[in-house]
Amino acid sequence: MINNENKKIILKRLIIEFILFALLLLSDLLSKDIVMNRLGLSSNTQYKLIDGVFAIYPCFNDGASFSSFSGKTGFLIALTAIITAALIALAIFNLIRKPKSSLLFRWALILIIAGGLGNLYDRLFCGGTVRDFIQYVFLDDLFEKFFHSSFGIGNIADIYLVLGVFLMCGYIIFDYKEGDLGIIKPKSNNKDGENSTNDDMQDKEPSYNESDLSEKGESISKEADEPKKQMEEGSSGSSKDGV
Repeated sequence: MINNENKKIILKRLIIEFILFALLLLSDLLSKDIVMNRLGLSSNTQYKLIDGVFAIYPCFNDGASFSSFSGKTGFLIALTAIITAALIALAIFNLIRKPKSSLLFRWALILIIAGGLGNLYDRLFCGGTVRDFIQYVFLDDLFEKFFHSSFGIGNIADIYLVLGVFLMCGYIIFDYKEGDLGIIKPKSNNKDGENSTNDDMQDKEPSYNESDLSEKGESISKEADEPKKQMEEGSSGSSKDGV
């Protein structure tokens, strides 16, 4: 059962995170619509934004990052939908089971989900393609030098995806604690383990009733008296031999 304190935390986080998610998704879709439909820009044409750094280059990508899986629209739609649905389920499950989980983990999930849904929307409603328009000119020069290819054109959703992945890596490296996701129960600490061991040992100790204890006490006293009797007999025997 969820106590009242956790209910308040869950409700507060749910509202804030939903607003943040909605703003991220809306900013991606609006930016695509403005560049592609409202500025009168031609497709596959470069418009310098910051010379040598950024440029606007409206185009349509029917593949994934760096034009991978080009033309495999159905596969990309199914893959994106499955991964996004799994992350949404994880976000909801984590919020219910671990209301006070790391904010870094929550923000990473929101960024990745918003970015994934932004590009999934394009594939579903823009003829199976993703609307890209951000050209990283400074990265193109580096890629041409080392890999003999351009870096590629992106959009706001891609930025969210990359930031989300970086935040998730930072969370795993610096902030992760066992049991944070609420899926796997954390191992008990040493004290708990010692207490449980002691309890188990106590449970395993045999129990005796009063009659058993009295019989054992008599047998122990008899065993203790035997050496005394042997010593007395030995001393009496030695005195007789002396006589």
